Amino acid sequence: MAVIDINWNPTTRELRQFAGMVLAFFGVVGAVLLYNEVSPAIPYTIWAVSGTIGLLGLVAPRAIKYVYVGWICAAFPIGWTISHLLLGAIFYLVMTPIGLLVRAFGHDPMHRRFDPDLDTYWVARKPVEDHAHYFRQF
Repeated sequence: MAVIDINWNPTTRELRQFAGMVLAFFGVVGAVLLYNEVSPAIPYTIWAVSGTIGLLGLVAPRAIKYVYVGWICAAFPIGWTISHLLLGAIFYLVMTPIGLLVRAFGHDPMHRRFDPDLDTYWVARKPVEDHAHYFRQF
């Protein structure tokens, strides 16, 4: 089960948003390259290609469907890898040490210790008298 699926049939709105982002992103990339005194042919080529794709996408979004799908297919493995690495790092570098510290200090927030003297582990709760509480759970 993937968190993000590849959208093989993007809507017209998604294609227009993609076209606008192509124009904005590669416009900035070209400007930065031109500012850093890279050969002027490189920023002009980037602007020409992205301008063609971007303007075509804004005018006739369906014309850039395959560019969009290709871009998403190229970016999907990168996003999958980065998200799994980040989730793994957060789990092993943040959650695991917290869990180990909680166990080291003997705290049991879920009350999972075995107690042979108890008949049941049922926790008695007071019944809720105000039923409007069910609509305000948090």
